[in-house]
Amino acid sequence: MLPAARIIGRRHFSLLQSMRAVGRSMESHPFERLSKTQKSAPANWAGEAKRFGVQISMFVPGIGLLLGWPLLAAKAVDGHV
Repeated sequence: MLPAARIIGRRHFSLLQSMRAVGRSMESHPFERLSKTQKSAPANWAGEAKRFGVQISMFVPGIGLLLGWPLLAAKAVDGHV
């Protein structure tokens, strides 16, 4: 028997470890980044400001409509309900 086969044969089977390995293999990005092999990415403040602007431009009218529809409905029917 090969030495590698003996080691594999002696290992205990762990359902938790195998499920963790399956979960990590399904990730679209590496789970860990080795700091010596890759520099950290610089901050993209322009992109963050653009993303915040888009989100706030959707949030403010959306939350206003969500919370203000009773007032709009009362004005629309003018108390005739």
